Amino acid sequence: MKKIEGLKEDVVARKAGLKNQGGVLVPYRFTFDLRNLPRGFFEEVTRLAYNARFHQRVGRLARHLIKKFRVEEVTGLNLLEAISLFEDFIEIQAANILNRERFKEASGRRALLLPHCSRKYMDNRCKAVFDPSIPTYRCMHCSPDCLISQAVRLAEEKGYDVYVLPGGSCIPKILSSRKYVAVVGVACGAELKLGYDILRRMGILGQAVPLLKNGCAGTWFDLEELKRVL
Repeated sequence: MKKIEGLKEDVVARKAGLKNQGGVLVPYRFTFDLRNLPRGFFEEVTRLAYNARFHQRVGRLARHLIKKFRVEEVTGLNLLEAISLFEDFIEIQAANILNRERFKEASGRRALLLPHCSRKYMDNRCKAVFDPSIPTYRCMHCSPDCLISQAVRLAEEKGYDVYVLPGGSCIPKILSSRKYVAVVGVACGAELKLGYDILRRMGILGQAVPLLKNGCAGTWFDLEELKRVL
């Protein structure tokens, strides 16, 4: 049975663009930083996501984005990397659009899932307390300018349960522990696609905010976009 479940996870991971390395699901093999792209780029992603819902080729839409906004020049990504990344962005935004109205109208418990790698500090300067029973980091708001601290305050003011996750493997355990009706996730695009698959299987409505800078530390997401989604 465990072997079958493991095979299922591998299939899901491959569909989401992740590679299974020793039981750890690894997203993109390259790093990216999209913070220098103009606001119009992300508005265009939303517009193209509407088109993607009508079965246009996502790869063609991604190439349109890359050429129009000179993505290779601005970000340093090569063409194949950029296509992989922005295909995921368009698919995620299309899923957001498809689920948005039901997400807004859902009544019940909500959760926000944040990546711990967006903390200002990844060493003992961060005073977050790790709870291995969940597992999650509990933000102590030691740095007011920390992106995670700001996101936690924002979500908790709106009534969300907030989890700062060390990885994605604990998500099913968290979601099954309480009866959540809606979840917002912040992560790399490939991980968000995997997360959407988990939510569908569990019958939970979701919205996603992709990281605009990835890596093992110092990752970044748009706080204003998170505020809009919440």
